[in-house]
Amino acid sequence: MSQDTTVNYTPAMINALEIAAPLDLAKCRALLTNPLFAGKSVRSLIAKAKREGIEYISKPAPAKKKAAPSKADIVAAICAAVDTDTLDGLEKATGSALNKLLSNLA
Repeated sequence: MSQDTTVNYTPAMINALEIAAPLDLAKCRALLTNPLFAGKSVRSLIAKAKREGIEYISKPAPAKKKAAPSKADIVAAICAAVDTDTLDGLEKATGSALNKLLSNLA
């Protein structure tokens, strides 16, 4: 019993990917306008390029947020600035309001 397999990417398609290397998202989208890649998706092109060892440059990860002090830390600093042990309920204020209060106390 023989199994016939369909070829998803022809040698011409793979050659077109190699010529366009190094690939990125914009180049993959542009390649989809070529009738040779009709019916293919961007993800399919990227996956095939990676499987074939064709260089693909992914976009850089978004920058991580800076570590900011927590509201509890800001309230503790305000307590120290006004020389009191506790300011119950103040931690429910917005972070920007707490920062403004602390900067005006210092």
